[in-house]
Amino acid sequence: MSLTGSEPDILDLAARIGVQAKYERMDRSQIENILSSLDLIGDERKSLLVTALFAERQAERLKKGRNTAKLINESLSRLYASGKDRNHARQLLGLAKWVYEAIENKRLPIDPRDIRNLTFERLLEVLRRC
Repeated sequence: MSLTGSEPDILDLAARIGVQAKYERMDRSQIENILSSLDLIGDERKSLLVTALFAERQAERLKKGRNTAKLINESLSRLYASGKDRNHARQLLGLAKWVYEAIENKRLPIDPRDIRNLTFERLLEVLRRC
């Protein structure tokens, strides 16, 4: 499920988004709404850009989840730039939702300043100790 070249792995991006959403106390329904927004337009690739904007809009409207929206925006923009489509975005956001659900009620020993460098493997290691 890795992207090509030096691009980050979808798993790592999902871990970062899910953990950031937890720290910002986003509602699970908000993540589901962002995931659903992938279907707002028919274009398989441009839907990534529309969803990036939707995430930013929701964070501004709700005054919650701004850093999560930025991570989603960056991640979807990178996927778009590398030629990926809605299916890759759906995998990314679906995994981010799973991460969020797995950690929602746990106290994670992860410093919020370290989220941008978090890997999926590191998250799993932390979960084994929780």
